[in-house]
Amino acid sequence: MEFKPCHKLAQTGAWSLALLALSAWAGLGVAVAHEDSNGNDLTAIPFERLTQTSVITASKLAKQVSDSPSAVAIVTADDIRTFGYRTLADVINGMRGLYTTYDRRYEYLGGRGFGAPGDYIGRIMMLVDGNSVQDNIYNQAYIDNSGLLDLELIDRVEYVPGTGSVTYGNNAMLGIINVITKKGSDFNAAQIATEAASFGGQKQRVTVGKRLDNGSNFLASASRQRSDGQTLYFPYFDQIGQNKGLAVGQDFERSQRFFAKLEFEGLSLQLAKASRTKAAPIPKKENAFNRAYELNDASTHASAQYDFNVFSGLKSVSRLYFGHYEDLTLREYGSPDPNEFFRQNKTHGKWWGLDQKFAYTGLKDHTLIFGLEFRDDYQQEVRAVALDAQHKEQFEYFKSPYSNKTYSLYATDEFLLSEHLTANIGIRYDKPDAIDCTTAPCLSYAKKAAVSPRLALVYTPDAQTTLKASYSQAFRLPNPYEVNTPIPSSLFKPEQVAAAELVLLYDLTPTLRFTSSIYDYRLSDQSYRSSSTGERLFNGQSKTRGLEVQLDHSWSDEVKLRASAAMQSATDVEGKRLANSPRGLAKFNMSWPILENAARFGLEAQYIGARSTQELRDDNRVLVREGRPIGGVSLLNLSLTSSRTWYGIGAVLSVKNALNRRYEVPAADPRYSDTGAVLDTMEMDGRTFWLQLSLDFWR
Repeated sequence: MEFKPCHKLAQTGAWSLALLALSAWAGLGVAVAHEDSNGNDLTAIPFERLTQTSVITASKLAKQVSDSPSAVAIVTADDIRTFGYRTLADVINGMRGLYTTYDRRYEYLGGRGFGAPGDYIGRIMMLVDGNSVQDNIYNQAYIDNSGLLDLELIDRVEYVPGTGSVTYGNNAMLGIINVITKKGSDFNAAQIATEAASFGGQKQRVTVGKRLDNGSNFLASASRQRSDGQTLYFPYFDQIGQNKGLAVGQDFERSQRFFAKLEFEGLSLQLAKASRTKAAPIPKKENAFNRAYELNDASTHASAQYDFNVFSGLKSVSRLYFGHYEDLTLREYGSPDPNEFFRQNKTHGKWWGLDQKFAYTGLKDHTLIFGLEFRDDYQQEVRAVALDAQHKEQFEYFKSPYSNKTYSLYATDEFLLSEHLTANIGIRYDKPDAIDCTTAPCLSYAKKAAVSPRLALVYTPDAQTTLKASYSQAFRLPNPYEVNTPIPSSLFKPEQVAAAELVLLYDLTPTLRFTSSIYDYRLSDQSYRSSSTGERLFNGQSKTRGLEVQLDHSWSDEVKLRASAAMQSATDVEGKRLANSPRGLAKFNMSWPILENAARFGLEAQYIGARSTQELRDDNRVLVREGRPIGGVSLLNLSLTSSRTWYGIGAVLSVKNALNRRYEVPAADPRYSDTGAVLDTMEMDGRTFWLQLSLDFWR
């Protein structure tokens, strides 16, 4: 049985109208003026001075290359196209020190040793044009087809390792990934695209981007995607007598996206909507195997930003934002009770906020950034209901309402200590007031103020060499999903992290750069369960340390190479190796022109080292078996991309896992049975194909 997505934006009719409307708008043939490039090199803009450009990036923490307290990594739109990336997860897997894990539900983000399968949080903040896009229920970063953006709309993706709480506050613990969207003038046309992929995958997209005569930039795009998926075999369910271990029709996916952006002088308006239905083959209850288990996510994000010069040397940046998330996951229980044939989540989160920032350069050799932010998570409702066979609501399992208001002040100063030495100091003060209204009267469970400091030194003895040292602290509030337990929410504490990092950048030649970093993270006040008693404790401490290196080289912009390696050691709160934490990661990307520059060939090799599965626990959450090691895997991805359009037509062909490696990753929901069967890994796809054709018109 197939179910429509519950969110109204996911319905086919609405999205068809959106696609037709965009096509009609393009057909008007609005006159445009070509935008001249200003020639600014983003890698040459001083530290945090990017706040004075039209896009506030994650690099407002740092200059993107040389003056950053950490080793910033950037993937450009050309990289995305050259290597045939389809989702943000693909982009992230190509970045130094990062990896993702897929459990047939979501792609989970991992980095610097932390990446437990099924961990929604991830502890790395996801931004779009400087706006946090993680929901306020799970704090999840959506990097698969549930994400907000089609990759064709992305100008670049920036990864800033290290804590970011000085600028962004809650949840920016281990790093920041910021997605910078394109402007309408980057298209300066209407574009339609169609895609075909393995397992019955297909996608259609319409995008219109223009710079109008009055100087405004307009971009709008709508897309829809679907995949039939595949029949999956699970030995575990075969051993316990469930449908011979076959999950039939439990891997399909449908998603829809809409994005609009308008820029005029100092004003920027943005709206993004996304919804996805994804069938999941692993049920919560074993007797529900091969029954409907459908994830229904929908997100809306809107923002308005206005930049202006107050006077010479002082710039104001005002940002108002709104977010809405809903989880309508549906599970078929097939219970003997006709009133409990289905269970459905009806979880909703809504929030809004205002961020007022100032950049002051009136003091010699200083760049001051200071501001205040207010965020109101006025709805954080975790709810589940029982449905009958006709999907009519019968009764409520639980309804847990939460809310939170956070007041923040922050300031940073970058200043010269000498000709070769620059310092950056920063501090942020956050005062949350998280309210739990699951019982009457409502109770505060997180209201202690958090102070996040940062100190960084950047030493440049010569034009080829940069040394950086930094120390910072950050925090993460417990979210409603975590505290929605029988345990009193007041026992949960904000997680803390203290991070130290040393970075070396060295230009061996004008086109060959070496990057390396050594880091040490200490996390504290973590919630965990004792392996001996199953008791929930709240004073856990874990740590990770590692080394990352990278080489970037180009030959006259014709041949480009990027290679990186990461070695890390991470231990959990009981001193054991963290689950799903590979000891080593290696990435190799290379591209070069072929067919007399008519096309470009991309080769990407990835190595993910050995890691361990999650622990197995009994019903009382007591340890039954420790995680077991699983071997590393090497993957090869190939792509072929047209370098120029032919009568407006462009093409991209990619082959993922070209060597057809069969490999497993740690499962997000490990389990065992009395028969001795164990489910602690998930098998990943073998070789897959993807083809995209696009047509530009009305230039």
